[in-house]
Amino acid sequence: MLHLRGLRILTLLFLIVGAACSPKTTGEEFETFDPGQFSQPTRIDNEWFPLPPGAQLTFEGFTSSQGEQLTHRVVFTVTDLVKEIAGIKNVVAWERDYSEDELVEAELVFFAQADDGTVWSLGQYPEEYDQGKIIESPTWIHGVEEAVAGISMQGDPQPATESYSQGWGPAVEYTDRGMVSKEGEQVCVPFDCFEDVLVIDETSLLEPDAHQLKFYASGVGNIKVDWTGEDQTQETLELTGFTMLDAAAMAEVQVEALKLEASAFANSPDVYGKTSPSVPAAPATAGDQPVGEVGEIVVYMADLAENALTELEFMDDESSPGGKYVSLPNNGDELDPPPENDPHVTFTVPVVSDTDYRCWVHLKVGAPLGKSMANIVWLQFSDAVDVAGIAAYQPGSNSYLTAQGPAAEGWTWVGCDLQGGEEGTLINFSTSGEVTVRIQAGAEGVGFDQFVLSPAKYLETAPADNVVGK
Repeated sequence: MLHLRGLRILTLLFLIVGAACSPKTTGEEFETFDPGQFSQPTRIDNEWFPLPPGAQLTFEGFTSSQGEQLTHRVVFTVTDLVKEIAGIKNVVAWERDYSEDELVEAELVFFAQADDGTVWSLGQYPEEYDQGKIIESPTWIHGVEEAVAGISMQGDPQPATESYSQGWGPAVEYTDRGMVSKEGEQVCVPFDCFEDVLVIDETSLLEPDAHQLKFYASGVGNIKVDWTGEDQTQETLELTGFTMLDAAAMAEVQVEALKLEASAFANSPDVYGKTSPSVPAAPATAGDQPVGEVGEIVVYMADLAENALTELEFMDDESSPGGKYVSLPNNGDELDPPPENDPHVTFTVPVVSDTDYRCWVHLKVGAPLGKSMANIVWLQFSDAVDVAGIAAYQPGSNSYLTAQGPAAEGWTWVGCDLQGGEEGTLINFSTSGEVTVRIQAGAEGVGFDQFVLSPAKYLETAPADNVVGK
C-alpha cells in the first residue's frame, strides 16, 4: 500500500494490488501458497496486471504530511531480470518514489503468475531515504522469517468476494490486504481515458480504517490511486506516462536494479541474503518459442547484458553473432569446477518438462599456457534431472555437465556431456517454465559465443554451421 507511516512511504503502487469497500481483516492472515501451480511464472499477462519486461509507468500526484501537501511521483519499471524465490522464477520490478523531487524510496518487488492467472508477490526490498541516506529497509521474502507470498491480482477478480492477503511479513509488520470494490468504472487520467475500470480497495491489519483505492485498466494495469477513510497521507496519483523502454534504456535499468540488489544483500543479510542473485533473462530464444511448445533454443552471448557475466569479458570477433563472444585472459592457471564460483555467465531459457534435451556450446579453444589448455566449460541448469528423474546438474551443487574441446585452437561445436562419460547426455526438467543456465569457464583462455538447447529428436549431432540461426 502507498501509505505514509511516520516518515516511511510504503511504495508499490502499480505493483501491490488489493481490496474492496472495507476489506475484511478477520479471516486468514495469509494465503495458501502452492508452488506447484507455477509452470510459466515469468509470463505475467493477467488482464489487469500485465508485467511485460520494459514497461515503465510514471505516476504523479500529491500526498499529505503533517498538514502539508507535497508533490509525489512514482516511476515503476518492469526489468528483464529474473529472481528465484522458493524454487519459483520471479519477474523483478524496480520502483522509485519521489517526494518534492527528492528520492525517498527505491524498491525491488518480485512477481510470479500462477497457472490460474493470479499474480503473486513473493517479497520486496525497499530502501527508505532521508537526505540521501538509508534510514530503513523493511524486507520480507516468502519463506524467510515466517513471511508468506500474497496476491497482487486475482486471476478473475469479482466484486462481493472476500478480501485476500497481499503479502504476510510479520517481522516488518507487512499485513496489507485487498478486495474488489467496483468494476465497470469510467476513469480519465492525464495519460488517457478508460472504460470498464476495476477498483481495488486496500487496507492493512495495522490500519483497518485507512483505505487506499487503486484503479486498474485492462491491458495497462494501475492507472490511478486515491484514498478514503482515515488515511492520513491522503495520497492521490494518476498515470501520466506509459512507455516500452528500448534495449539501451533497459541495459541502464538492469545496472541500477542490480546496484539496488547489491545494497539489499549488504543491508539485509538475514533475509535478502538467503536468496539467490537476480539474473538477466535470455533476450532471444528460438524465435521466442512459447513455453508449452517444444522447440530449439538458441542464445547468442552477444545478446546478454554485461552484468550477466561474472569475471568474464566480451571479446571482439567478426565471425561471432553480434561480433563478439565471452572469454577471459589466460594466465596459465587451472580453474575449479562447481560448486566453486569461478568465472561464469548466467541467463534463463524456457523449457518443457518430460522432454529430453541435448545441449551444445560453440567453443573457442585458446592457446594453451601453463596448466590451462583453454578448451573446457562446465554447465548447470536449475530444475534439471537426469535420465533416472533424479535432480542433477543444478547451480550450487557439485553436479555438472562438461563441454570440452580438442587441443587444436579455434572454433568448434562441443556437446554437453558427463565428465568422462559417453557423448549425448540427455537433460530433462522437473517442471515447465523458465530455468537458469549457468556456463562456467573450466580453464583460463577459453571462449564461447553460442548455446543451443534442443529436444533430442531434433538435433542429435552438433550443429553443422558456425552460426546457428534462431
